[in-house]
Amino acid sequence: MKGHARNLMTERVTAVTAGTLLEAIAQTLIAEGIGGVPVVDHENRVLGFVSETDLLAALLRHIDGETTAHDIMSRPPITVDEFATTDEVLTLMRERHIHHLPVVREGRLVGIISPLDVLRFFVERVMPPPPEVG
Repeated sequence: MKGHARNLMTERVTAVTAGTLLEAIAQTLIAEGIGGVPVVDHENRVLGFVSETDLLAALLRHIDGETTAHDIMSRPPITVDEFATTDEVLTLMRERHIHHLPVVREGRLVGIISPLDVLRFFVERVMPPPPEVG
């Protein structure tokens, strides 16, 4: 499949900082309708990732109100350069069993790839167009 990570990614990424409280992360996931968020530093470098699974596990452990993204984030972060091939992206997602893949340029967050982004790429660029009706 031809293309690069930047052809798959969604550029608008909701991210949080390491100090973001879990309550705020939960509200963000619900409000944005997303399954996770990258955790970034002040230079927009990815430090980790908090998925809805990470968040649920923490909530089920009865964490306190001071628990932050830093406390539960998956790390080290799994990221991909914007010029990685689509085949590299799909292999990484499959082999690492991840659903959200932050995309970086010179180490800084520029996008994210989700399963929906991969499906959109297949429908728009890989699958043959439907036959004309008429």
